[in-house]
Amino acid sequence: MKKIRISTALVAIMATFTSMSYGQQPDSIKRRAFNYYRHLLKTDTATARQVSEIQGLYKQAVSQVTGNLSLTEAQRRIAIDSLLSEKNRKLEQLLPESQRSLIIPTTERKRTWKRDTITKVNR
Repeated sequence: MKKIRISTALVAIMATFTSMSYGQQPDSIKRRAFNYYRHLLKTDTATARQVSEIQGLYKQAVSQVTGNLSLTEAQRRIAIDSLLSEKNRKLEQLLPESQRSLIIPTTERKRTWKRDTITKVNR
């Protein structure tokens, strides 16, 4: 009888700790992203937290746009381009160029072509 009570108590304790660990997952993901940006950018915690929030909001908005089946493919692309521009604008206000180059992929950066380069290519 005593063994049953002890084993039941152990199972209840293990179930409690297991459910608590699953409850912490979103926080641990945010914390991991925050630490990643803090180490990558070699910056203070406030800036890393802002970068993490900007990136998180962008990812959430993109998933909403891609999940919206009422939009056409062209509308989705326009919406995602708009979200991308907004994210990059916020990062430009927050970070210097050296740090932005670490975060913003080259495919997402604005291209500034020189007029001479274009004319030479087209000739």
